[in-house]
Amino acid sequence: MKPKFHVTQNSSFIDTALEIRITNLPPCEVVTLKAEMCDNLGKNWESFAELMSNDEGEINSATAKPISGTYLTPDVTGLFWSMSPVSNDKPKRRTPLKPLETKLFVMRGQEVLAFTSIIREVVSLKVDRLPVRERGLIGIFFYHSNAGPLPTVIVLGGSEGGLRESNAALLASHGFNTLALAYFGIEDLPKELVNIPLDYIEEAIDWLNGNPNVDSNKLGVFGTSKGGELALLSASIFPSIKAVVGYVPSGVVYPGIGQSGLGLTSWQYKGQSLPFSYGKVPMEVTKKLEQAIHTSKPISWRETYQYWAEGEKQAEIAVEDIQGSILLISGGDDQLWPADILSEKVITRLKKHNHPYNFKHINFPKAGHSFSAPGFPTTQSAMSPFGNGKLLLGGTPKDNSQAQFDAWRRTVVFFNETLTSRLD
Repeated sequence: MKPKFHVTQNSSFIDTALEIRITNLPPCEVVTLKAEMCDNLGKNWESFAELMSNDEGEINSATAKPISGTYLTPDVTGLFWSMSPVSNDKPKRRTPLKPLETKLFVMRGQEVLAFTSIIREVVSLKVDRLPVRERGLIGIFFYHSNAGPLPTVIVLGGSEGGLRESNAALLASHGFNTLALAYFGIEDLPKELVNIPLDYIEEAIDWLNGNPNVDSNKLGVFGTSKGGELALLSASIFPSIKAVVGYVPSGVVYPGIGQSGLGLTSWQYKGQSLPFSYGKVPMEVTKKLEQAIHTSKPISWRETYQYWAEGEKQAEIAVEDIQGSILLISGGDDQLWPADILSEKVITRLKKHNHPYNFKHINFPKAGHSFSAPGFPTTQSAMSPFGNGKLLLGGTPKDNSQAQFDAWRRTVVFFNETLTSRLD
């Protein structure tokens, strides 16, 4: 009998951890399990593991320890998070919701013993996609057209700008409506994250309230990094937001980001700039940062942001005014900014004011700043290009992947508990 693949599901959502089994191998034989994938930018990725079959001639990805490979401990997700790009080719046209086909091979040397392919979906076929370009808003609305008014979540990206479409699409596939909302860094919106009007979020809420597919009593917001800061800030001002998830957020308003950013705030409302924190940074911290920039060494902004946070008490977000529950996610090795400390500031303030709704901060000690929808490769999640150098984000590929899966599961449960079961 020929070796054979057994996969939990041949077609599944990308946030599903898939167990891969191989049967009909000779007992105690070493083979190579290889994976190939073309992502939604047209870039090719690969991973592999050398594995030994057990006495029954089987290999199970949940229990088999690789002899060598791109991951080195038993892990059902290892073959997926440990993928690396095959080449440095320039990305092609982006198709963020394209189903990702992953090809799996069992090999003895160069001989292919078994082959299968699996499809990993980013969005359900039951979800409709509507581009939004009206009333000054730019976004993508994911909705369930025949399900009646549903709980709806506004999804905000961070300082990368543009749309966080895959997060919104995947969350919508779990039974919500979502609005992936751009707020800068895209045509017809501000180029830089400076003085962004919160009136824009207010307009988005008003647009959702007028949509027959939306249950306006069950609105949430989900933001990452600067988007997490924006999510907390928006919910503190607009009482119709009843649930907040912040991935690596800040409970303090920081300076804007861009050519003119440091002297200006990130946000304004009704024409008034909001206070921002820009505390004094010790000379040794500044020198260390400048030296890293000049020598093209990996740069960590963590210490700088930590000192900035202490500069202006009025820049703390009035999270006690949020009319709903709050879930904060952070990484203990976040090297971009101290989201763990910033999240604890939020928790301390909520406790001080006896916040009447549920609130929780979950810290993943070994994870960094890279939190997103799970299931994608994380081999490039610890660093990011920054000018001529690299920006440290923190964590390791394995720890970041594990944290993403756990955080995402908790996020879906949180929105289900706070919005779906919420009484009108």
